[in-house]
Amino acid sequence: MEKAFLKIPKPLRAVLFHLVQWTWGLPQNLLGLLLLPIFRGERFRYHGALVTVYKKLRFIKNRSGFSLGSFIFLPESWSDYERKHLTVHEYGHTVQSLILGPFYLFVVGLPSCAWSHRYLRRSAIYRSRGIAYTDRFPEHSADRLGEYATGEKPH
Repeated sequence: MEKAFLKIPKPLRAVLFHLVQWTWGLPQNLLGLLLLPIFRGERFRYHGALVTVYKKLRFIKNRSGFSLGSFIFLPESWSDYERKHLTVHEYGHTVQSLILGPFYLFVVGLPSCAWSHRYLRRSAIYRSRGIAYTDRFPEHSADRLGEYATGEKPH
């Protein structure tokens, strides 16, 4: 199955990527599209996804990256090194969107937001126990899927 997909010409794979994202993954893609005017900054394409490196926003305290379907949002404050590697991680969430479709926001989005909030509040405790942010679902899965889909390491 895996090799069969890779035999599909790249232009057709791109069409399939967007077709599935905008049908099966419609809810998160609509939300990502609605956030584009709010999260302004440099934009570039990454394996079919649109990445926005957003500028500082007053109403967002948790300056982390997030992914909504084929839209990836990264804070401008991250270093180039962090941005490069965390783009792979966020792309893993894009793959989760392809797999889970309309269930993505409930199965991945909400748990990811909750874990991000909790981890950032208690990061010293988690680090002292050897617990990395990406040790738990859905973050660990996003790392693995991002690496598999892009061939790049998330860390």
